[in-house]
Amino acid sequence: MKKLLVLLMTMALLLTSAAAEAPAETLIHLGETITVDGQPITEDVTAPVHLTHVVETHADVPEELQGISNRIVTITAGGSYRISGKAMDAQIAVKAPADADVRLILDGVDLTCRTHAAIAVYSARDPRVAGEYAVTIELAENSENLIIGSHNAAATEEEPEFDGAIGSQVSLGFEGSGSLRVDADNEGVEVAYGHLTINGGVFHIEAGDDPLNVSEDGVGVLTVNDGYLYSAVKNAQGGEGDGIDSNGWIVFNGGTAINLAHPASQDGGIDSDMGSTINGGMIVGAGNMYDPIESDSQQLFMMLEFSEQTDDLIVVTDAVGTPVFAYDFPYDYMYIAFSTPELKENEPYSVYLGGEIEGVEQDGLYTTITAYTPGTLLTHGGGVAQQRGGMQMPADMGAMGGQPPEMPQGGMFDFNAQRSAFASIDLNELLKDADLNELLSGKDLNSLLTGFAITDLLTEEQIKAAFGENVDVNALGGFGSMGRGFGGGFGGGMGRGMESSAEVATTQFILTRGNTAFSNVSAITK
Repeated sequence: MKKLLVLLMTMALLLTSAAAEAPAETLIHLGETITVDGQPITEDVTAPVHLTHVVETHADVPEELQGISNRIVTITAGGSYRISGKAMDAQIAVKAPADADVRLILDGVDLTCRTHAAIAVYSARDPRVAGEYAVTIELAENSENLIIGSHNAAATEEEPEFDGAIGSQVSLGFEGSGSLRVDADNEGVEVAYGHLTINGGVFHIEAGDDPLNVSEDGVGVLTVNDGYLYSAVKNAQGGEGDGIDSNGWIVFNGGTAINLAHPASQDGGIDSDMGSTINGGMIVGAGNMYDPIESDSQQLFMMLEFSEQTDDLIVVTDAVGTPVFAYDFPYDYMYIAFSTPELKENEPYSVYLGGEIEGVEQDGLYTTITAYTPGTLLTHGGGVAQQRGGMQMPADMGAMGGQPPEMPQGGMFDFNAQRSAFASIDLNELLKDADLNELLSGKDLNSLLTGFAITDLLTEEQIKAAFGENVDVNALGGFGSMGRGFGGGFGGGMGRGMESSAEVATTQFILTRGNTAFSNVSAITK
């Protein structure tokens, strides 16, 4: 009996110790009255969680929303905060010390902020290491969460810019198994400085611009390790945006990610300045710009450039006719990049448009296919596909600064209507009296020539004179990031078409580590 009592006391002490070590959660409930741990929230700014009221006056506040007062729930200390309830014209703001870790647990949140970010992280600890973060948004198990947010356009020294419905000035990570729907008038989730990492959750993000964006130039890494992600730019007239975007790198290691650019702009489904890598997962990116995937990706992928835009079902079958990939486009697109663990090297695949399909589908992607009756068999190669809205500019255009014609007032630029005008320009005649040294003075040539290979501009002899006789001319690549147009910023980049994937059109799509892109994909001709 004595031994039993000692054992029970020891277990009780261990349980008490574990409970004491477990971090306490602060409960925040949103509603007409916002409560913290069951008590009405205080307006005492010295409290770790307190309420303030702010009327946004930045330039992007529409006239009908001017004068709206937002209730700001401000968190100024590290810890875990479980948030639930519904609030209109409210915001969760994190202004924690630089050594503090903060966890926001969304557990049935319905939060709308019409004149600013709905969740704004100003400060907290930042490891500044890709894949690491000290600010976590956890989606509680079985929870459904909705964030409707705006942005603030005019940043000041006191008020940093927040472009997204969820915005952070430090690295941010998502965890959990619940769901989050984001509806944004500008960007969806944006990390201005540092990195963004997705380690779990089910996301549906629809935004007026990039649904997911890491914007620190040449630094930020957007990593998807797990979860389900649907990120799409709203099909609004005059809009633009990439399906997923980083001014640094993008890395897919797992999960499912469907990333859709604006259907009428020159943007990519998967777009990064420094490189995108697919190491695992079920990945789809669709858009109207060629932004290549890194060839050293651990998982095979396929990039298709269609000869004309399509919004039809696309199905890829293996050598015995078994479907390995199927996706039904919601809008017209020119490019699709996709990756699945089922893709194998050196095996022939067939690509079909349309047909009759049965199976389990979510957001256009078929995760299970039980039956397929083939549609139109497609070929690739035999020429360079024309990019929708793109213009195959002569290299001389870079010397002009690559500035496209002015946008017409009140609408999108009509690239197709202007193609003939560009084709008729005699650049030699136009520039015969120009002093190119003066014309290019102060210009960033790397930016102006983005999309051009060095061999487009210099002969092999000139390249060897500049880099040495032993230089590998083919390994030099191009200026900037392939697929970005002249100057990079116009409409998301104008881009160049891919090189022809085969001299003669063929129905066999054979993947190798060095051959993942197939151009001029079109219906088979008899």
